[in-house]
Amino acid sequence: MSVLLNACLAVAILFGLSIVGRTARSWTWRPARIAAFLRSPWAPAALGLVTIIIVRFVWRSFGEPGVIHDERAYLLQAEIFARGRWTASPPPIAAFFEQMHVFVEPAVFAKYPPAHAMMLVPGIWLGMPGLMPALLAGIAGALTFWLARRLSNAWTALLTWMLWTTAPLTLVWATSYLSESTTTVMWLAAAAATVLWLESGKQIYLLGVAAALAWGFEARPLTMVALAAPLGFVILRRLIEIGTFRPAAVPLLAGIALLGVGLIWNQQTLGDWRTDPYSLYSRTYFPFDKPGFGIDPTPPLRPLPPELLPMDAWSREVHEVYVPSAVPVAFAQRVLALLATYSFGWRFAIGALLVGSLIRARGAARLALVVSASLFIAYLAFAHPPGWVVYYLELLPALHFLAAIGLMRLLGQSSQIGGASPPRAPHAVARGGSLPRSAPAGAPVARLARYAAPENECRVPVSSRITGESAPSAAAPVSAAVARSSALAAALLLPLCLTDLWRARAAIDVRNAFHRRAEEVIRAAPSNSIVFVRYAPSDNPHLAVTRNEADLASARAWVVYDRGADDKRLLALAPDRKPYVLEPSTFRLTPLVLPQE
Repeated sequence: MSVLLNACLAVAILFGLSIVGRTARSWTWRPARIAAFLRSPWAPAALGLVTIIIVRFVWRSFGEPGVIHDERAYLLQAEIFARGRWTASPPPIAAFFEQMHVFVEPAVFAKYPPAHAMMLVPGIWLGMPGLMPALLAGIAGALTFWLARRLSNAWTALLTWMLWTTAPLTLVWATSYLSESTTTVMWLAAAAATVLWLESGKQIYLLGVAAALAWGFEARPLTMVALAAPLGFVILRRLIEIGTFRPAAVPLLAGIALLGVGLIWNQQTLGDWRTDPYSLYSRTYFPFDKPGFGIDPTPPLRPLPPELLPMDAWSREVHEVYVPSAVPVAFAQRVLALLATYSFGWRFAIGALLVGSLIRARGAARLALVVSASLFIAYLAFAHPPGWVVYYLELLPALHFLAAIGLMRLLGQSSQIGGASPPRAPHAVARGGSLPRSAPAGAPVARLARYAAPENECRVPVSSRITGESAPSAAAPVSAAVARSSALAAALLLPLCLTDLWRARAAIDVRNAFHRRAEEVIRAAPSNSIVFVRYAPSDNPHLAVTRNEADLASARAWVVYDRGADDKRLLALAPDRKPYVLEPSTFRLTPLVLPQE
């Protein structure tokens, strides 16, 4: 029934938008001030700031705890980095401190590559760990608007940014400590630098591409390889066109140098630059958790604590059914899961616009489609539940750009906007002739041969360099009717987008409720204490309370597993700490009473 209601609502929204597009043609109002703002050089920064404010609103504070195991591991590593160290000292008895995605011997450190944790460090220094995810979301918002404006026009950019920055899926990701916040920014930065390099040929922009992709690789290697492949093809083809690879030499060396951070990370954590903590962690605890199909029967090098055995069982179920014959179904399920999450509620209409744009993709829209396919294909090497769409969050800006293109078409924009086949260029332009000085300054980069003052030299447009299509002639600027209809469409969608903010805030409150309450109870314990967490069999294994510390000696409280009578061993090593017991199912915190001998 909800699907039917969403479909009916989507039809009503699309019908209303089409009416807006038709009626706006007969009006005389011109949104000149809005257009001037959208074309201004500071518009991306302003909208990026709005994105940060939105993230702060739905998250409620910049001091929120990590929720899932991955977030807590990243936060721990960021705290270690914030102290100027690669690893923390091992705990006195490892059995009390075992943590998902974290080594506790020979030292304490997260299994993940180091780049994202390093990005979180400034927030740790300021006592606001959530500041950096919010700042990264703001940078992503600014880059999303800038790229959409550069590849299409200011109104498409506004709609892209508005739909992306208010999407519940975007906000759920932005209010977390997951590494996708870093890779999204690095991917968008690399794409922006590629656009600037294609336009100007300046090596500094190619250096930016290499640096962004390399740093993204140090956060999520497979993701960045998949996202970099289409950009690499575009850059390689352009280098072949100009007949020299010399411009790529310095950027390539810089990228390789940044990749050396990963080798240093390996050396500092495991004492061997050739051994990757991520792979070793899998061999140590989850030998089957790696690329490939089925279950690797190799036993783990280290037994899991009883509290994490449900995680082992759950993960085995996911890997066991993922065999080569299941790949086509898994691919379809993952794509549909992302579309379903993307199109929830009234955004079913946005999903319909996205699908329509995918079918008609040209120019920059085609590149967005290729990038999306590349990431989905890359993750076919990994088993994961279809609903785990977090692996594809980097695609959200591109997908909302495609939806905005579809919306502009619906509003009556010329089919040239956003990638429809353009007319052939006049010979003077196609052969490198100059465009007249009357060429409109605000014309879309993706469909307009750009000219440079003072020479007025015609440049091949970015989208044609990306896709290899013929360079188009100078397209007409965005008409007054299209500007009016775009502004009215944004005004029509704004209340719906604002309701999504409240819906996202409520969902985030539900998601964070357990850990907010747990942190509140732990803070209530006296300083210099040990909190023994007594899990019940019915407790959710995905929600952990126990944790490691960047510096155990100065930690206000140790939050560890309850090991019954064995607790006295840990207490004997820290006699000045007061023992307490926490039951996560009830959040009761009581003094620990050891059995009398």
